[in-house]
Amino acid sequence: MSDQTVVAVKLRYNPKEYWFDPVLATYQTGDHVLVDTERGREIGLVTNPSIPITAEQIKALKSPLKPVIRALTEQDFTRIDELDAKGHAAMPIFRELIGKHELEMKPVSVEYLFSGDKAVFYFSNDERVDFRELVRDLASHFHVRVDMRQIGVRDEARILGGLAHCGEEMCCARLGGEFQPVSIRMAKEQDLPLNPVKISGACGRLMCCLRYEFEAYKDFKNRAPKKGAIIDTPLGKAKVIDFDTPREVITMRLEDGKQLAIPLAEFDPPEEGAASKRPCCVGRDAIDRCASSSILMALAALEQELIESSAPPAQESSNQESGRRPRREKRQKSDRSGEAKRSGDRPFVQNKPAEQTGEQRPENASRKNDSRRTKQRPGQRSSGLRSQSRPSEKPADRPARTNENPRSATTGSGGGSSDGRRRRRRRPGNQASGD
Repeated sequence: MSDQTVVAVKLRYNPKEYWFDPVLATYQTGDHVLVDTERGREIGLVTNPSIPITAEQIKALKSPLKPVIRALTEQDFTRIDELDAKGHAAMPIFRELIGKHELEMKPVSVEYLFSGDKAVFYFSNDERVDFRELVRDLASHFHVRVDMRQIGVRDEARILGGLAHCGEEMCCARLGGEFQPVSIRMAKEQDLPLNPVKISGACGRLMCCLRYEFEAYKDFKNRAPKKGAIIDTPLGKAKVIDFDTPREVITMRLEDGKQLAIPLAEFDPPEEGAASKRPCCVGRDAIDRCASSSILMALAALEQELIESSAPPAQESSNQESGRRPRREKRQKSDRSGEAKRSGDRPFVQNKPAEQTGEQRPENASRKNDSRRTKQRPGQRSSGLRSQSRPSEKPADRPARTNENPRSATTGSGGGSSDGRRRRRRRPGNQASGD
């Protein structure tokens, strides 16, 4: 048999896709068609209008290809609505008979095939059930051929439909397809809380979406740095604390507590020959493009500090050359000049008497120098030599005193003078008056 083209059709109560022979007809994706199956004529939805297959694939099929009868018409849609109404009306009777026979089963739905002479009763139960007596009662009541089909809780949720935790239609009802095993490891890989209430669906099993997104999370984590890894940034060391896998964004915490979110594509690639193939460094360009305003301000402040920390050595050297050294030299010169004054040595000017130089010293200057030499400290007793350093006054310059006071005629322990004056006795601690 030569190669041929088949049509993929999804049945109404079956999540699988089956191949059918289009029989020289052309169909489009989304067309509703009437197909021939082992159970009879059923309604299906075209998911792929043209699939080329080889003769080897046709031989590998368990059963020969069934034909597509035709596309549905308006009359067919009207008949489908009538059959659905009959199925909903059969549900209360189905529950009543289950209770009559006291069977451990949960009725789910009733489906009438397109021909109308056969009805399929769906129920869910974890164990095997003997429903032979129930089948007899259903056949006698509805006067059709009865087919009992046991399904799982996932198929039950898909048939009934509804909304999931995310607010969208259930994945099993919207996407269909065969159910794949879902494990708790998939929830761990996606960093979800291991709370059964939060990771379980309406059916009570782990949500199907854990399986759908598992490969994406696994691929991203194989390329991204691990949680707790240390990343080099222009702002210092940062620690990876969180992932945003759908956007492939990595959140890090800096040493000062600020958080930084950078896409994985902005990380610097690892060096060749490195032990780890995961990125561990973020450049300045990535910070400028992705960081917030607060991070950029912190980066600018850090750069300013680095500039200021590198500038002070040059300023200190200039200060030492321009300011500090002259002050030290000036201080040394002043110390040397003070020592020269105290010792009476003048290195550049030689002191000569006024008679030899021919200059005349001012009287005020000589008195000023004499006062500096004769200045006494508080509490120091006068030595009596101060009168010798001053020029003696002539008796003629002073008016003569009369001996009107009888005390002036007597001489005391302090002695008397030739002009009749009496020298005062100075007490300890009194300074010389200079007279």
